[in-house]
Amino acid sequence: MEPYDYALGAEAVHAFTAFSSSRREQLLQLFESLATHPSELGDYQESGQVGRKYEVRLVDDLLVTWWVDHAAREVRVLRIEQA
Repeated sequence: MEPYDYALGAEAVHAFTAFSSSRREQLLQLFESLATHPSELGDYQESGQVGRKYEVRLVDDLLVTWWVDHAAREVRVLRIEQA
């Protein structure tokens, strides 16, 4: 299977740009991994306001929240926040 693309929402972009270059590199590796393996589950799931299931992964001291849009072949990263 060809890897999906990944996209960051505005909230995730603002958080991403505030990190150091080494932290950004770590997050980019995670995004690439999720795009390569879009069926990979997070450490836990949460439900959004419209009932969509979001995956959440703890990466060191950060929580990364995403969902997979299979129709668009994208991993959509919604939030990156301190745990």
